[in-house]
Amino acid sequence: MKQSAMLIGNPPARRRAFRLFGLALILLTLALALPAGAAAASPGAAAVPAPTIASFTPDRGLEGSVVTLAGSGFSGATRVALGRAAVAFDVVSDAQITLTVPGGARSGQISVSTPGGSAWSAKSFTVTYPPVVITVTAPTGTGSYAQGSTLTVSWTTRDDVAYGEFGVWVGGGSQEVITYELVSASGAASYTTGLKLNVPVGSGYKAEVAWRPDSLTPWRASATSPGSFTVTASPAKAITAFSFRRLTPPVTGVINEAAHTIALTVPRATDLHALVATFTTTGAAVAVGGTPQVSGTTANDFSSPVTYTVTAADASTQDYVVTVRGLAIGDAYGGGVVAYILQSGDPGYSATVVHGLIAATGDQGGGRGIMWALPSYQTTSVPGGTGTAIGTGAANTTHITYQNGMNSTYAAGLARAYGGGGYRDWYLPSKDELNKLYINRDAIGGFVSGYYWSSSEDSGRTAWCQNCRFPYNQETNLKSDEYGRVRAVRSF
Repeated sequence: MKQSAMLIGNPPARRRAFRLFGLALILLTLALALPAGAAAASPGAAAVPAPTIASFTPDRGLEGSVVTLAGSGFSGATRVALGRAAVAFDVVSDAQITLTVPGGARSGQISVSTPGGSAWSAKSFTVTYPPVVITVTAPTGTGSYAQGSTLTVSWTTRDDVAYGEFGVWVGGGSQEVITYELVSASGAASYTTGLKLNVPVGSGYKAEVAWRPDSLTPWRASATSPGSFTVTASPAKAITAFSFRRLTPPVTGVINEAAHTIALTVPRATDLHALVATFTTTGAAVAVGGTPQVSGTTANDFSSPVTYTVTAADASTQDYVVTVRGLAIGDAYGGGVVAYILQSGDPGYSATVVHGLIAATGDQGGGRGIMWALPSYQTTSVPGGTGTAIGTGAANTTHITYQNGMNSTYAAGLARAYGGGGYRDWYLPSKDELNKLYINRDAIGGFVSGYYWSSSEDSGRTAWCQNCRFPYNQETNLKSDEYGRVRAVRSF
């Protein structure tokens, strides 16, 4: 309101305001009248015209061909492309550009880009390829090959083809079946590859080889083997894997292919009367006593050896005798050797699931002696205490390592640091667990004359050990004694 009153009462100010308004109106009118983009140009600078492509010659050619573009606005060109791929080019004049078709090029429109814009040709340039002549040299004649065997296919090329790929496949027979391999063209005069004959039984099969410049282009040249061949039923009839996956942990069989036997060791308390086997075979069918077997489904009584009969596609057969026995002390198992199997009355015993101790296959620390506790704790009881019974060794080791720290310069720390079989739950056995190792020392193996530490302490200053030399008893030694050896165990 104050500004309007000032203009009304001040003719000179009113005239200046009208002049400024009129100038702004003129500038707005000029801006709207300019072509798009001209308003941003520098004063006095001429607009750069967009290029145009009128024609190009030739309209097709091999890689390396020179193509001439005719048009306008080519000066200052920054990019020329065939399809989506940039190509090498020369600006001859504002009206002419030459480009070279690169290796691996695909057919497509030609485009030119300049500071003034971009232009595309009305039609596409067609990339052509040199003639490729293929001769398949193998297989020849009327040979016979078993299903699943590998057919050797060989071929030569008349021309030096250093790019693209060959497709090799089998066709013909009772139906058009394709099982193929891809081989990169490398410019070699001859090629060989193996082709798996995963095709139906039949005759009249031929090997075929074809070439194409890239995976997006149709096959350009092809040739077939000089003779047809026959594919017969496979004689393969092997069992290649056999296990009881439903057991905890799963048990894998050891296959002796020469003797055609399979051996498995299961926990001693396992019920052998209805075990389900998981197996793989190269044969067409598997049976036990005439009953067809389904891997992972069919149960059998393995309390005595079981014969699995494998029938090949060509009707020939092969028997495999499967023998299963319970886990025993001295068996390799769980990263070590079975040292003890829990008996009725032992802590943790189960009538249905076998449990026990696994001992490391040798002494830890290279068999050298080691102190029971670090110097700072050789006269101090372990916080939380330690037990002597079977089943207490793991907890004892945890309590001792809490006190002494996680290092391997004392007995329990050395046992806990062991990683045999990839397991990380090894521990120093308790007094009673160590005694079971001593009793079964011959089956376990690797013990030397001397004494071994247990994880059971007797007092703040002493801990229990097992003497493996006369008088072969359990006794206590000072925790500072550095002559005790370590044999780590784990539970199962």
